[in-house]
Amino acid sequence: MSTGAQLPRGFDSKAFLRLALPMIISRAGLAAMGIADGIMVSRFQAHEFAWLSLAEGTLGRLLDVCIAFLIGGLSLVPRHFARGDKAGARRIWLRTFPIAIALGLLGLLAGLCGTQLLTMMGQKQELAAGAGPPMAILGAGYPAALLAIAAAVYLEGINRPQFVAASIVIANLLNIALNWVFVGGHFGLNAMGARGSALSTTLVRCALGIALAGFAWRFHKNEAETVSDTHRAERAASRRLQWRLGAGAAVTVAAMVVLTAPLTLIAGRLGILPLAAFSACVNLSGPAALLALGMADAAGIYVAAEAARGGLRDAAVVAWSSLRLTVVPILVAAAILTIFATSFANLYTLDLHLRLAVVAGIPFVGFIVLIDSVGFIMVSSLRALRETAWPTSIEIGSMLILLPLATLLASHWGYGVQGLFMAMMTAGIVRAACLVWRFWWRTQEAEPEPRTRIENLELECRVK
Repeated sequence: MSTGAQLPRGFDSKAFLRLALPMIISRAGLAAMGIADGIMVSRFQAHEFAWLSLAEGTLGRLLDVCIAFLIGGLSLVPRHFARGDKAGARRIWLRTFPIAIALGLLGLLAGLCGTQLLTMMGQKQELAAGAGPPMAILGAGYPAALLAIAAAVYLEGINRPQFVAASIVIANLLNIALNWVFVGGHFGLNAMGARGSALSTTLVRCALGIALAGFAWRFHKNEAETVSDTHRAERAASRRLQWRLGAGAAVTVAAMVVLTAPLTLIAGRLGILPLAAFSACVNLSGPAALLALGMADAAGIYVAAEAARGGLRDAAVVAWSSLRLTVVPILVAAAILTIFATSFANLYTLDLHLRLAVVAGIPFVGFIVLIDSVGFIMVSSLRALRETAWPTSIEIGSMLILLPLATLLASHWGYGVQGLFMAMMTAGIVRAACLVWRFWWRTQEAEPEPRTRIENLELECRVK
């Protein structure tokens, strides 16, 4: 199936699921790597898991911002590819190379200063000293991680998502094997705990970067340059839009990181046990969250195609249908998490107190993922219509209430980790409601007929 151009008119659930499945596998696979790391390190020693969680929960947010900057601009790839401009699509991807390396080196520098940064953020000396070495090791893999993500998004944009999904599956198996070697110490190696898991993650990211970038390089490198007026206009628009879209996405994620990353720090101030319980619950919700993200990405492609062919009202039909289809598996996943909470907690730890804390938190994160899935679909649909200002403002605005509410509930009112989850639920509900309203309002202003390609490009350069 080619991206966008060969999707059927109107919403087709089978076509949507065929488009979404490889993306779901890829994103769920990324979460599975984090869960495997958490389980293997937690079962080794609980305090090592707390160190790893703190390292990934802080330095990992910088990686999220860098990824958003790259993939925000790469959202133009499927538009070029669907219109036959394969060389133009490849050019967009190639522009990310120096940016990915530069941002990766920034992550490396931050990792090397991990202990000092955590101390400046108010973490206890014991936690900062323990999390510092894993942060340094994780930072070393950031250039490869960003190259891998850019190549993966490009491959999905040119209708090669199956290779991305297969690579993620293989990476998971390699990560488990390396964790077994490094975390607990095998083949004559000393047990490394959190540092061993970080080393495994970095090695896997390097392998993924080489594999995905090498595979992507094979496609369309000898493609003849197209010279039609349509392609010229599209390429001119992409040059103007690529980094603006990337900057908008990065600003959104950066603002959300600033407003949400302190949750990990608040959990750390509550103690090692609350931090471990909070991190375990978040990790367990990861596959369901990335299932929703994969379906949201597919919805964005479908909505963009339908908007180009039939206008905003037809695009709205696709968006609402995608939302209904997405909520069903997320609801099932949330129910499974809640029903089998004790079994999932047993995977993480043999410690009774930690296990009870995880069991109490799992129903909260199940509901949070369900609410967030609504927001994911709406954000993806709005950006498929080339809106950036409204979704950015809504996401940032809804998060402004999160940090003070989390501090109030967790610390001042004594709800502990459950207070953090209550604050996340409240912010998620506000975010989802505002995004649904904005998409509904936006699609009520639909034109009766779709615009031409050139008119669409001109509109994209002016839209918020």
